Amino acid sequence: MRIGIDIDDTITDSWECLIPYYSKLFGITEEEAYRNGPYYSCIKDMMTIDEYFDMIVPIYDTVIPQVHLKPKVKETIDKLYEKGNTVYFITARGKGHTSPYEVSKEFLDKHQIKYEDIIIDCTNKADKCQELNIDLFIDDSYRHCKATSEKGINVLMPLTYYNEKYKEFPHFDDWEAVYDYVEGRWNNGE
Repeated sequence: MRIGIDIDDTITDSWECLIPYYSKLFGITEEEAYRNGPYYSCIKDMMTIDEYFDMIVPIYDTVIPQVHLKPKVKETIDKLYEKGNTVYFITARGKGHTSPYEVSKEFLDKHQIKYEDIIIDCTNKADKCQELNIDLFIDDSYRHCKATSEKGINVLMPLTYYNEKYKEFPHFDDWEAVYDYVEGRWNNGE
């Protein structure tokens, strides 16, 4: 099976680490940042997307390389590879980063995460998944999951406070559940 996986807030805790920086940079409380949702959505009424990207590069360059890997990600991906699956990291990291590919590669390599390729600056993950013949796509973004699902590709979402209301896709709250999902769905003949 070919599995496409997002990076930020799917295998990492990026948004959680960024909230204090967003609060300070944009002059909002941490509660406002949290409540309004991740990234641009927390300040979309304050500025244009281009102004936003101009402001966040220094934060992303400093914070993103230091985010934490979610528990059991490495072990789960190792087990998936042992069963003959392959992983492609498909991330929107791009404009807000000075070197998105290098930062992503260094992070994955530091944590010894196996992968076939890293696709960066991917704003249309559904088309990329279709192009790569992805069987299962894992992302925290409802928008990306919905578009990918509409292409006939199975999706999974890590459970977050900002996507829990979207019930049309299966959610998981730990990475061991991803392995169980793959084993149960594909390796048992479904």
